[in-house]
Amino acid sequence: MPKILLLLCCLLTGCVVADMDSSNYDYVPWIKLFQKPDAAGRTNVQQRKTDLYACGVNPKVDLDDPHWSLNGSYPGETSEQFNARRNKVLSCMKGKGYKVYGFDDCGPLKAPTGLCTD
Repeated sequence: MPKILLLLCCLLTGCVVADMDSSNYDYVPWIKLFQKPDAAGRTNVQQRKTDLYACGVNPKVDLDDPHWSLNGSYPGETSEQFNARRNKVLSCMKGKGYKVYGFDDCGPLKAPTGLCTD
């Protein structure tokens, strides 16, 4: 019995969970997903905010808040209204020449790709 326990201990010490750092999953703020393709990573921050507000984002919303996203619904908003509002903003921003990158394209804050730095 002691030999089996010793063997199990030896086997278990070799088990290592790789990279348990939760900061690997902290991604760039939503606003940075909107980039001008010819200036990705250097998009004019103030113009992007102006364009987002012009495209239908509530002007009372603080776009500098890292928790802001187009995925939040307003109180009393139906899923159809939410989808219509979100699609309107996305379509409008694309019409203004922005590319909407995904979080994987931008990379986590810990190891950004450079596409979504500004």
